[in-house]
Amino acid sequence: MASEAAMPTPQGRVVLVTGAGAGMGRAFAHRFARAGDRMAVFELDHEAADSVSREVRALGAEALPLVGDVADEARVASAFDEVIRQWGRIDVLINNAGIACSVPTCELTAQAWQRTLDINQTGVFLFSRELARRHQHGDAVIVNVVSMYGEVAAPERLAYCASKSAVAMMTRVLAIEWASRGIRVNGIAPGYIETPFLEALADDGRVDLERIRARTPQRRLGTAEEMADLVFFIASPETGFMTGQVVTSDGGWTAYGYY
Repeated sequence: MASEAAMPTPQGRVVLVTGAGAGMGRAFAHRFARAGDRMAVFELDHEAADSVSREVRALGAEALPLVGDVADEARVASAFDEVIRQWGRIDVLINNAGIACSVPTCELTAQAWQRTLDINQTGVFLFSRELARRHQHGDAVIVNVVSMYGEVAAPERLAYCASKSAVAMMTRVLAIEWASRGIRVNGIAPGYIETPFLEALADDGRVDLERIRARTPQRRLGTAEEMADLVFFIASPETGFMTGQVVTSDGGWTAYGYY
């Protein structure tokens, strides 16, 4: 892993994270802030954006809270305007915002289907396109948060699996399209991660955490901090020859084919 700076400096990278208000997004913001990077925190919830921005500043880094819907094309453009006015550029984009959609397909409404695609897929497209449109020179990195369910199927998750598998393909397409422009595009495919998001699903009876742990070869859930370390590494100069890849980190879930 890349070493952290001893003290944050104003010369750090400019990093924009979507869905940064909790869980993995919050961990991403903390991880880059500890290395001295400047954090643009994009969130749908105003209080969450402000809260994470305060935490980033407490770590000694600069923060800019941004509020909006990742599927709102005009708001995405204006958010980039705000970041560039503040710091002049964006070096790292982490497309993290996403929602779950666990429902039998026969009960899946067109509205729920569309909203899942809007957040999980269209948001990635809009943010990635905006970065590329504004990229002038030097290197930039996009890291997309996919899911192991972009690689393997699960029942009653049609919209989620479809949207995440689409993001995996988008990652590859954009990587080869923009490689000559100095933009690397990679992704991570997490398994089940300990986050408030997963805890809420468990509380609603939509997932069984004990069964998940038993099914996972490592017999545990992943942590948001582990995913943050992985994203930080993928965004570092040490992976400069890596693009178009989606790295799975799931405790062995997708490798396990035994009954």
